[in-house]
Amino acid sequence: MNDTAIKNYCIWARNELIAGVEARMRLYGVAEGAEPAGATAVGGRALSPEETGWRDALLRAAAEEGFDHLRDRAAYTWFNRIAAVRYMEVHDFLPSRVRMFTRPAADGSWGLGSQAADEALDVEIEGADPVRVAELKQAGEDGPLFRYLFLAQCAELSGCLPGVFQPVDECMALLLPANLMDADGVIGRMVGDIDEADWEDVQVLGWMYQYYNSEVKDAFFASKAKEAPDTIGPATQLFTPDWIVRYMVQNSLGRLWMLNNPGSPLRDEMEYYIEPDSEHEGFIKINGPEDISLCDPACGSGHILVYAFELLAKMYLERGYREREIPGLVLSRNLHGMEIDPRAAQIARLALAMCARELDRRFFGRGVQADIAVLAPVALGEGDVPRGSALEKRKDLLDALAHLDEVGSLLAPGEDDLAAVREAIALTGADGLFGSSSKEKLQRALSTCEILARRHDCVVANPPYMGSSSFGPFMSKWVKKSYPDVKSDLFSSFVVRMFDLAKDHGECGVMSPFVWMFIGSYEKLRNEIIDNRTLTSLIQLEYSGFAGATVPICTYTFHNSFIKGYKGGYVRLSDFVGASVQAPKALEAIKNPDCGWFYRRDAETFKQIPGTPIAYWASDALLDTFANNPQISDVAFPKQGSTLGNNDLFLRRWYEVSEGSSRWFPCMKGGEFRRWYGNQTYVVDWADDGRAVRNLGRATIRNKEYLFKRGLTWSNISSSLAAFRLMPDGFFFESSGTALFATSEMQLIYLLGYLNSSVAKEINGMVNPTLHFQSGDIGKQPYVEESHDPAVQLLVKKCIADSIADYDSFETSWDFKRHPLL
Repeated sequence: MNDTAIKNYCIWARNELIAGVEARMRLYGVAEGAEPAGATAVGGRALSPEETGWRDALLRAAAEEGFDHLRDRAAYTWFNRIAAVRYMEVHDFLPSRVRMFTRPAADGSWGLGSQAADEALDVEIEGADPVRVAELKQAGEDGPLFRYLFLAQCAELSGCLPGVFQPVDECMALLLPANLMDADGVIGRMVGDIDEADWEDVQVLGWMYQYYNSEVKDAFFASKAKEAPDTIGPATQLFTPDWIVRYMVQNSLGRLWMLNNPGSPLRDEMEYYIEPDSEHEGFIKINGPEDISLCDPACGSGHILVYAFELLAKMYLERGYREREIPGLVLSRNLHGMEIDPRAAQIARLALAMCARELDRRFFGRGVQADIAVLAPVALGEGDVPRGSALEKRKDLLDALAHLDEVGSLLAPGEDDLAAVREAIALTGADGLFGSSSKEKLQRALSTCEILARRHDCVVANPPYMGSSSFGPFMSKWVKKSYPDVKSDLFSSFVVRMFDLAKDHGECGVMSPFVWMFIGSYEKLRNEIIDNRTLTSLIQLEYSGFAGATVPICTYTFHNSFIKGYKGGYVRLSDFVGASVQAPKALEAIKNPDCGWFYRRDAETFKQIPGTPIAYWASDALLDTFANNPQISDVAFPKQGSTLGNNDLFLRRWYEVSEGSSRWFPCMKGGEFRRWYGNQTYVVDWADDGRAVRNLGRATIRNKEYLFKRGLTWSNISSSLAAFRLMPDGFFFESSGTALFATSEMQLIYLLGYLNSSVAKEINGMVNPTLHFQSGDIGKQPYVEESHDPAVQLLVKKCIADSIADYDSFETSWDFKRHPLL
């Protein structure tokens, strides 16, 4: 699949369609300050009575949702339908069995044009008036004929696939841009830019949706705005790579099947399946595929559900079901999606319908729809909730229901919540001015809560990634209250939500940033998974190993109950740079566990390391070192530096101040990668014990008792490795130049040698494999006291002396005397 061509086309098509819809809005006077409703002419052009009515409806819609929103909605409506029709014509899925956007060429290929328009007199499209078709054909008006047939095709498909193709009324038809079939038009470019072979895979629909939104997503994060219902969906859409989808589904849904059917031939078709630890096993018992329920709580455009459909279909075939009956069973019994973005949900329904049509040529006429729930807000006002009811007291539930287009499936209603809504429905009569409307709202609230309260055998998700700094006001407060232990990002909140969505002993698969494996703010999440769930497998990608976003990624599966002693399978891809090699190297590890980057580990062993990082590659000897020795923070003193509040005011380079000044004091402030000694570049205004700094009122002076003492320092942010240096007496240390203090000179020298060693580098990668080296993380390293070997002391002192000589040989050092080459 040519991702670049698809992405470039989708970005261009979005802007072209928006411009085309705007042109149609101007043509019909649908704009602010235009002629009022009821006008019979616009811009000197007379309108028919029908056009006047359609225009009035558009003006009402624009008044309700805004002109820009109406424009964008119409543009996407046509993008979605054009892409869907193109996919279906390539697969010969259109009911007419005639192509809408291409015509056959003499060499047997398909080129731009409309076979439907060419053969219009013989084409059967439900709802198309043969008389009108004949009139347009006889008049030789190819453009109007194509437009008429395309709209009729969309109308027919809305009857076949109501959850995918919502009816296109005359108002929306009015906004269908012109010249779509030109060589440089939206359809012309689609046919020309995207190879027909790329339409063979249903994944193309999901990729197109993500790329259509890519500029909106980039603009949102560049603006540093807070999320809102209109932006949170597009901003968090991330199409999951196919190999990761296969890994997650095979090791959750596939795992459940294999545990129940150990001899199943399906094993040979699951290349990413990691064999379970057979000595420690427990699982949900199923009689057949119809018993399985799989949910994606943030399904987006449906990539996970599409592959789950494929795997489930194979399970049904294995049990002897007829091919044509399988799609209806899979969609009605097995697969369940939830989504806050109705556009993405529409693509998910479309993709699943295409999978179903592949197996059942009569599927479009069977009236079966995919179970994709769009979680839309249900705003229950005072008049909608009966006075004195239990629901009236559940303000948190009412608030969350009103903001479902933000919180989505993170809302976890309990039995008491369901009972409260049912009671409110029973107390609400259908009589009176508001009774019917209130009851309808309460019924929608109950239906939504029942969907959210379901539990499933398998839950698989690539949840949205969004840090709390991007949360809107409601989301910020709600996540802090509902998910206090994982409130810093949406992805971690979804992982916790999966604990409830999955049944006990259910199988779960997740793709997420790998920060949860290491950093302190996710320690409670790690402990919850280790203590009460079972990590069955995990693949940690290389830092830049995911092409879809600049996020360090992992993907993992867990069993939703604790299994004592279970040894999960782990794959470490950290040494293999680039997105293109991640899947091959993961496959190699799974096929050959002796490759060197596949590990088996009981997750409880991670507790031997302070902070419980998921350091599955740690050797038994290293784990014993942690278990049998104190931490550095137990015997020495790692300290965070101070924040001055205004570095431009209070910091200078040493050569910018007068020598011998009583106002300026040496200051350590991080700097370039340099070990043993150096980076003594700055001075700080600390006259009268820092009076000027303290008077400004914006500084945070930390660990004052350690200021100006001899210690070690390092840059807390590095582009590669941590580099530790001696900090002589008399230095202030700033926040980017964190410090460590010892009880003796011998201990200080030993710690400097140890922290610059390859062993410490390896342990740093376990405690926190990010580019931030904070004092707390350094303090977690083990301290082996027997290593105070005199030879170590001599080697470290020699390294310091050599580094001093090197540093002082350049004019940037205040102890520079003479260049060594002179």
